[in-house]
Amino acid sequence: MTQLDTPLDTPLDTPLDTHLDTHLDAPLDTRLERADTEFDRTTALHATSTPGEFDVELSALWTSLVGVHGGYLTAIVTRGAEAVVPDRRARTIATSFLRPAAVGPARLVVQEQRRGRSVSNVTAELRQADRVLISSRITLLADDPAVDWGGPRPLGVAPIDDCVPITPPNPVEHFHRADGVLDPSSLPFTDGPDTTVRGYVRPIEGRTVDAAWLAMICDWFPPPAFVRLTPPIGGISVDMLVHVHRTLPSLGDGWLAGEFGIETSHAGLAVERGRIVTTDGHPVADSVQTRWTIGSPS
Repeated sequence: MTQLDTPLDTPLDTPLDTHLDTHLDAPLDTRLERADTEFDRTTALHATSTPGEFDVELSALWTSLVGVHGGYLTAIVTRGAEAVVPDRRARTIATSFLRPAAVGPARLVVQEQRRGRSVSNVTAELRQADRVLISSRITLLADDPAVDWGGPRPLGVAPIDDCVPITPPNPVEHFHRADGVLDPSSLPFTDGPDTTVRGYVRPIEGRTVDAAWLAMICDWFPPPAFVRLTPPIGGISVDMLVHVHRTLPSLGDGWLAGEFGIETSHAGLAVERGRIVTTDGHPVADSVQTRWTIGSPS
């Protein structure tokens, strides 16, 4: 694998997503039909004759505990928003998971509801058999100068060499769609002292860590509820909010650190808070997710 295109200790005032400019300047149909990596191929959008509508093929490579992986579906929605508003970058993606998805064809419908000087607000629905699977609201921003503050805050994850591979139960295919290891102090099914999962992750192929990939990876780690509960209880997503702080060039042999935890479950819903950072602690993405912690939901 190649070395980092941009060091992870790049100063915070240096844009880390300028590598996307060539993709944004490319013709729309070229961006939609990218097939550079498995992730690109399985999230490909095929424009229809109706503006803002795309055909997609939900891949069997992304099956999960229940239906098709929710983070993968959110990645497809994110790619659709950036295709419809190609001059702006997706920064916040809020998704409600309404129904399980099945492997096979689906239709993505995207609309730009408001366009301001710097901000666009987009809605998107992913549909299958005339039923809405997920409904999303995406906020996209132009690359305007802005006030920045903050600094590195490394997560308390064990050294990579001390972490252990994820051994997913069959047939949870989505765990094979990224390269990840877990902190042995926060493993699922161990009845640990806190409901937290920590570890490291990177793409399985050298690709840009863009907004779509980050929307997926914020839902990729084993649900922290599984430290105490038996799946699928505690693993079914209801709503998810992902905020992208920055995108990154290919990580090469590098890693991102992740931590996802639940402090409270009440009346059938648990609130999960997650964070993805560079190994030196610079924030890359944050997430908030609600999951069912009761029996079979309606």
